[in-house]
Amino acid sequence: MRSRSRRFASRAPFLVWMGLVLWPMFTNAGTEVTGSRFWHGPERTRLVLELSDSVQYNVFRLQNPERVVIDIADSHFAGGAELPAEGGGPVLGVRSGRPTNGTLRVVLDLGAPWSYRTFLLSPNPPYPYRLVVDLSRIPEEDESVVDSSDTREEDYLVVIDPGHGGEDPGAVGGKGSHEKDVALAIANRLKRIINWDSRMRAVLTRTDDYYVSLRKRVLFAMSMSADVFLSIHADGAKRRSARGASVYILSTDGASSEMGKWLAQRENASDLAGGVDIGEQEPILQRTLLDMGLDWKIKESRLLGIELLNAMGKVGPLHSANVERAGFAVLKSVDIPAVLIETGFMTNPDEEQALQQVLVQERIAGAIFRGLSAYCDADQRCPERTQEANVYVVAPGDSLPLIAARLGLTVSELRRADPSGSSSLQLGQRLKVPVP
Repeated sequence: MRSRSRRFASRAPFLVWMGLVLWPMFTNAGTEVTGSRFWHGPERTRLVLELSDSVQYNVFRLQNPERVVIDIADSHFAGGAELPAEGGGPVLGVRSGRPTNGTLRVVLDLGAPWSYRTFLLSPNPPYPYRLVVDLSRIPEEDESVVDSSDTREEDYLVVIDPGHGGEDPGAVGGKGSHEKDVALAIANRLKRIINWDSRMRAVLTRTDDYYVSLRKRVLFAMSMSADVFLSIHADGAKRRSARGASVYILSTDGASSEMGKWLAQRENASDLAGGVDIGEQEPILQRTLLDMGLDWKIKESRLLGIELLNAMGKVGPLHSANVERAGFAVLKSVDIPAVLIETGFMTNPDEEQALQQVLVQERIAGAIFRGLSAYCDADQRCPERTQEANVYVVAPGDSLPLIAARLGLTVSELRRADPSGSSSLQLGQRLKVPVP
């Protein structure tokens, strides 16, 4: 018995070594797919596969029926991870299989031919490795990329840029709310208010929860021949007590504050969080206007910023009463007055809650419009009004509190301005209101 025990003891190190060698053969070795999701935009649909490590992959297209196939070497789904139940957009269905030992295959069933582009993103906390598959609709030969059908040549055209979107949430509040959602909500309200004014017309760089690269935001504004560029955001800060709105313009010689420097670095890194392939970041973002053109743009941007702060300070606190300067990439390359508006702090618990409220969003959007309108009226930057400035026409979805918030008034002030007409609202009704 003792000799048998001694023989086992002498073999124990060898058995341990063999166990370490053979263990991967009996476990889930290789890279894990830890999560997956789809994003849908007007120009493309994106599949994102989150990975535990870098991978080798191959993507190809099959026809009759249309499919895009993604083969990922030495990979498997992590426990609990699976593909989205539905594709949406051009994706009729999504499924997975194993064509060979160790290879994970993902198949996207498409309703029509779509081009595809694939790239692997390195970790960018909180995101791990990501394999991105972008499906792009193939436009018809006579199809215009930019829809300008709702604009007129004589309009003062405002491009509103809701920050972040899709893979890039922006600042995240303590209760999990995202900057990207607040920015889009305020931008949509601002667009509606601007389009109420007969002198102006507004368009958005994104209209839903998808990411648009900084490059494409700039190109969109340039292609639309915009007159002004407003980028809408909601701040994040290390101090939870930080609060209030700020307005930033381009700086050519460094940021005017540490907050501005940190914020510009974070915003300029949005493409990494949004999942933009490094090859897509063309030199357009390095373009800087020269001499008189740049001087004029910065001067006009500052004048616009002053009017915005003046209007926004009347409806809420300001983080900075001065127009701040920083090197935002999205402001650098457009040759028109351009500002970045931080509407508040998502990291402040009170402001996180407030920024999600409809009346607060409407009040902020209304203040931005009044600041823009004041800038537009100065030096006759806008066409003349073709409507009465002190008349508001009731639109679908309007209510007295909503109209009051939009105009920066209380309901009592609104009723005093038109005591006979504001007791009940009807579509198309004309209300007398104080001139903004």
